[in-house]
Amino acid sequence: MHLIDLKDVLRRTVSGVYGDLVTRRTGQAVRGGIEKMLEEFDGEVAVIDFSTVRCLDISCADEIVGKLLLQHGHARYFLLVGLDEGHRDAIQPVLERHQLAVVAEDRSGTPWPLGTLTEPARQAFGVVANAGKAAPREVAECLAVPYDTACRALEELCERRLVLEGDGGYEPIRCA
Repeated sequence: MHLIDLKDVLRRTVSGVYGDLVTRRTGQAVRGGIEKMLEEFDGEVAVIDFSTVRCLDISCADEIVGKLLLQHGHARYFLLVGLDEGHRDAIQPVLERHQLAVVAEDRSGTPWPLGTLTEPARQAFGVVANAGKAAPREVAECLAVPYDTACRALEELCERRLVLEGDGGYEPIRCA
């Protein structure tokens, strides 16, 4: 797992005194800095920390989160941490427009999906997140759905890289 502090990336790519992620150009510069960091840790979870970012606009969210997921989401796991309501308000429409999803983690360490998912997948994620790890049969029982419905929902979560599969169960991408 590799932590990417957006304020540090912003300081190195744009300005040392700037704490806001606004404008498409700023987003492009920050995404470029993140992509350089991604080259150094192939195959791991990239944790992007928004906790030091005061303001995030939609164009920056599109450049940073949207384009990172579009370009690297098929091969990497991403986790967004330190989001506040303003950050979520900028990121959610970007994810919806591109039909993307990502795991976010609140300050207590609870993971939740952000973006576009089918309702069965969203519910399955809730079961897996609450359990910490869950097998398809457990998800089916918890949601009172057929086993194959639970399996399809879990497969969607795997394809979107929101959960890890292993040892007969699924667990959400987490920081801790």
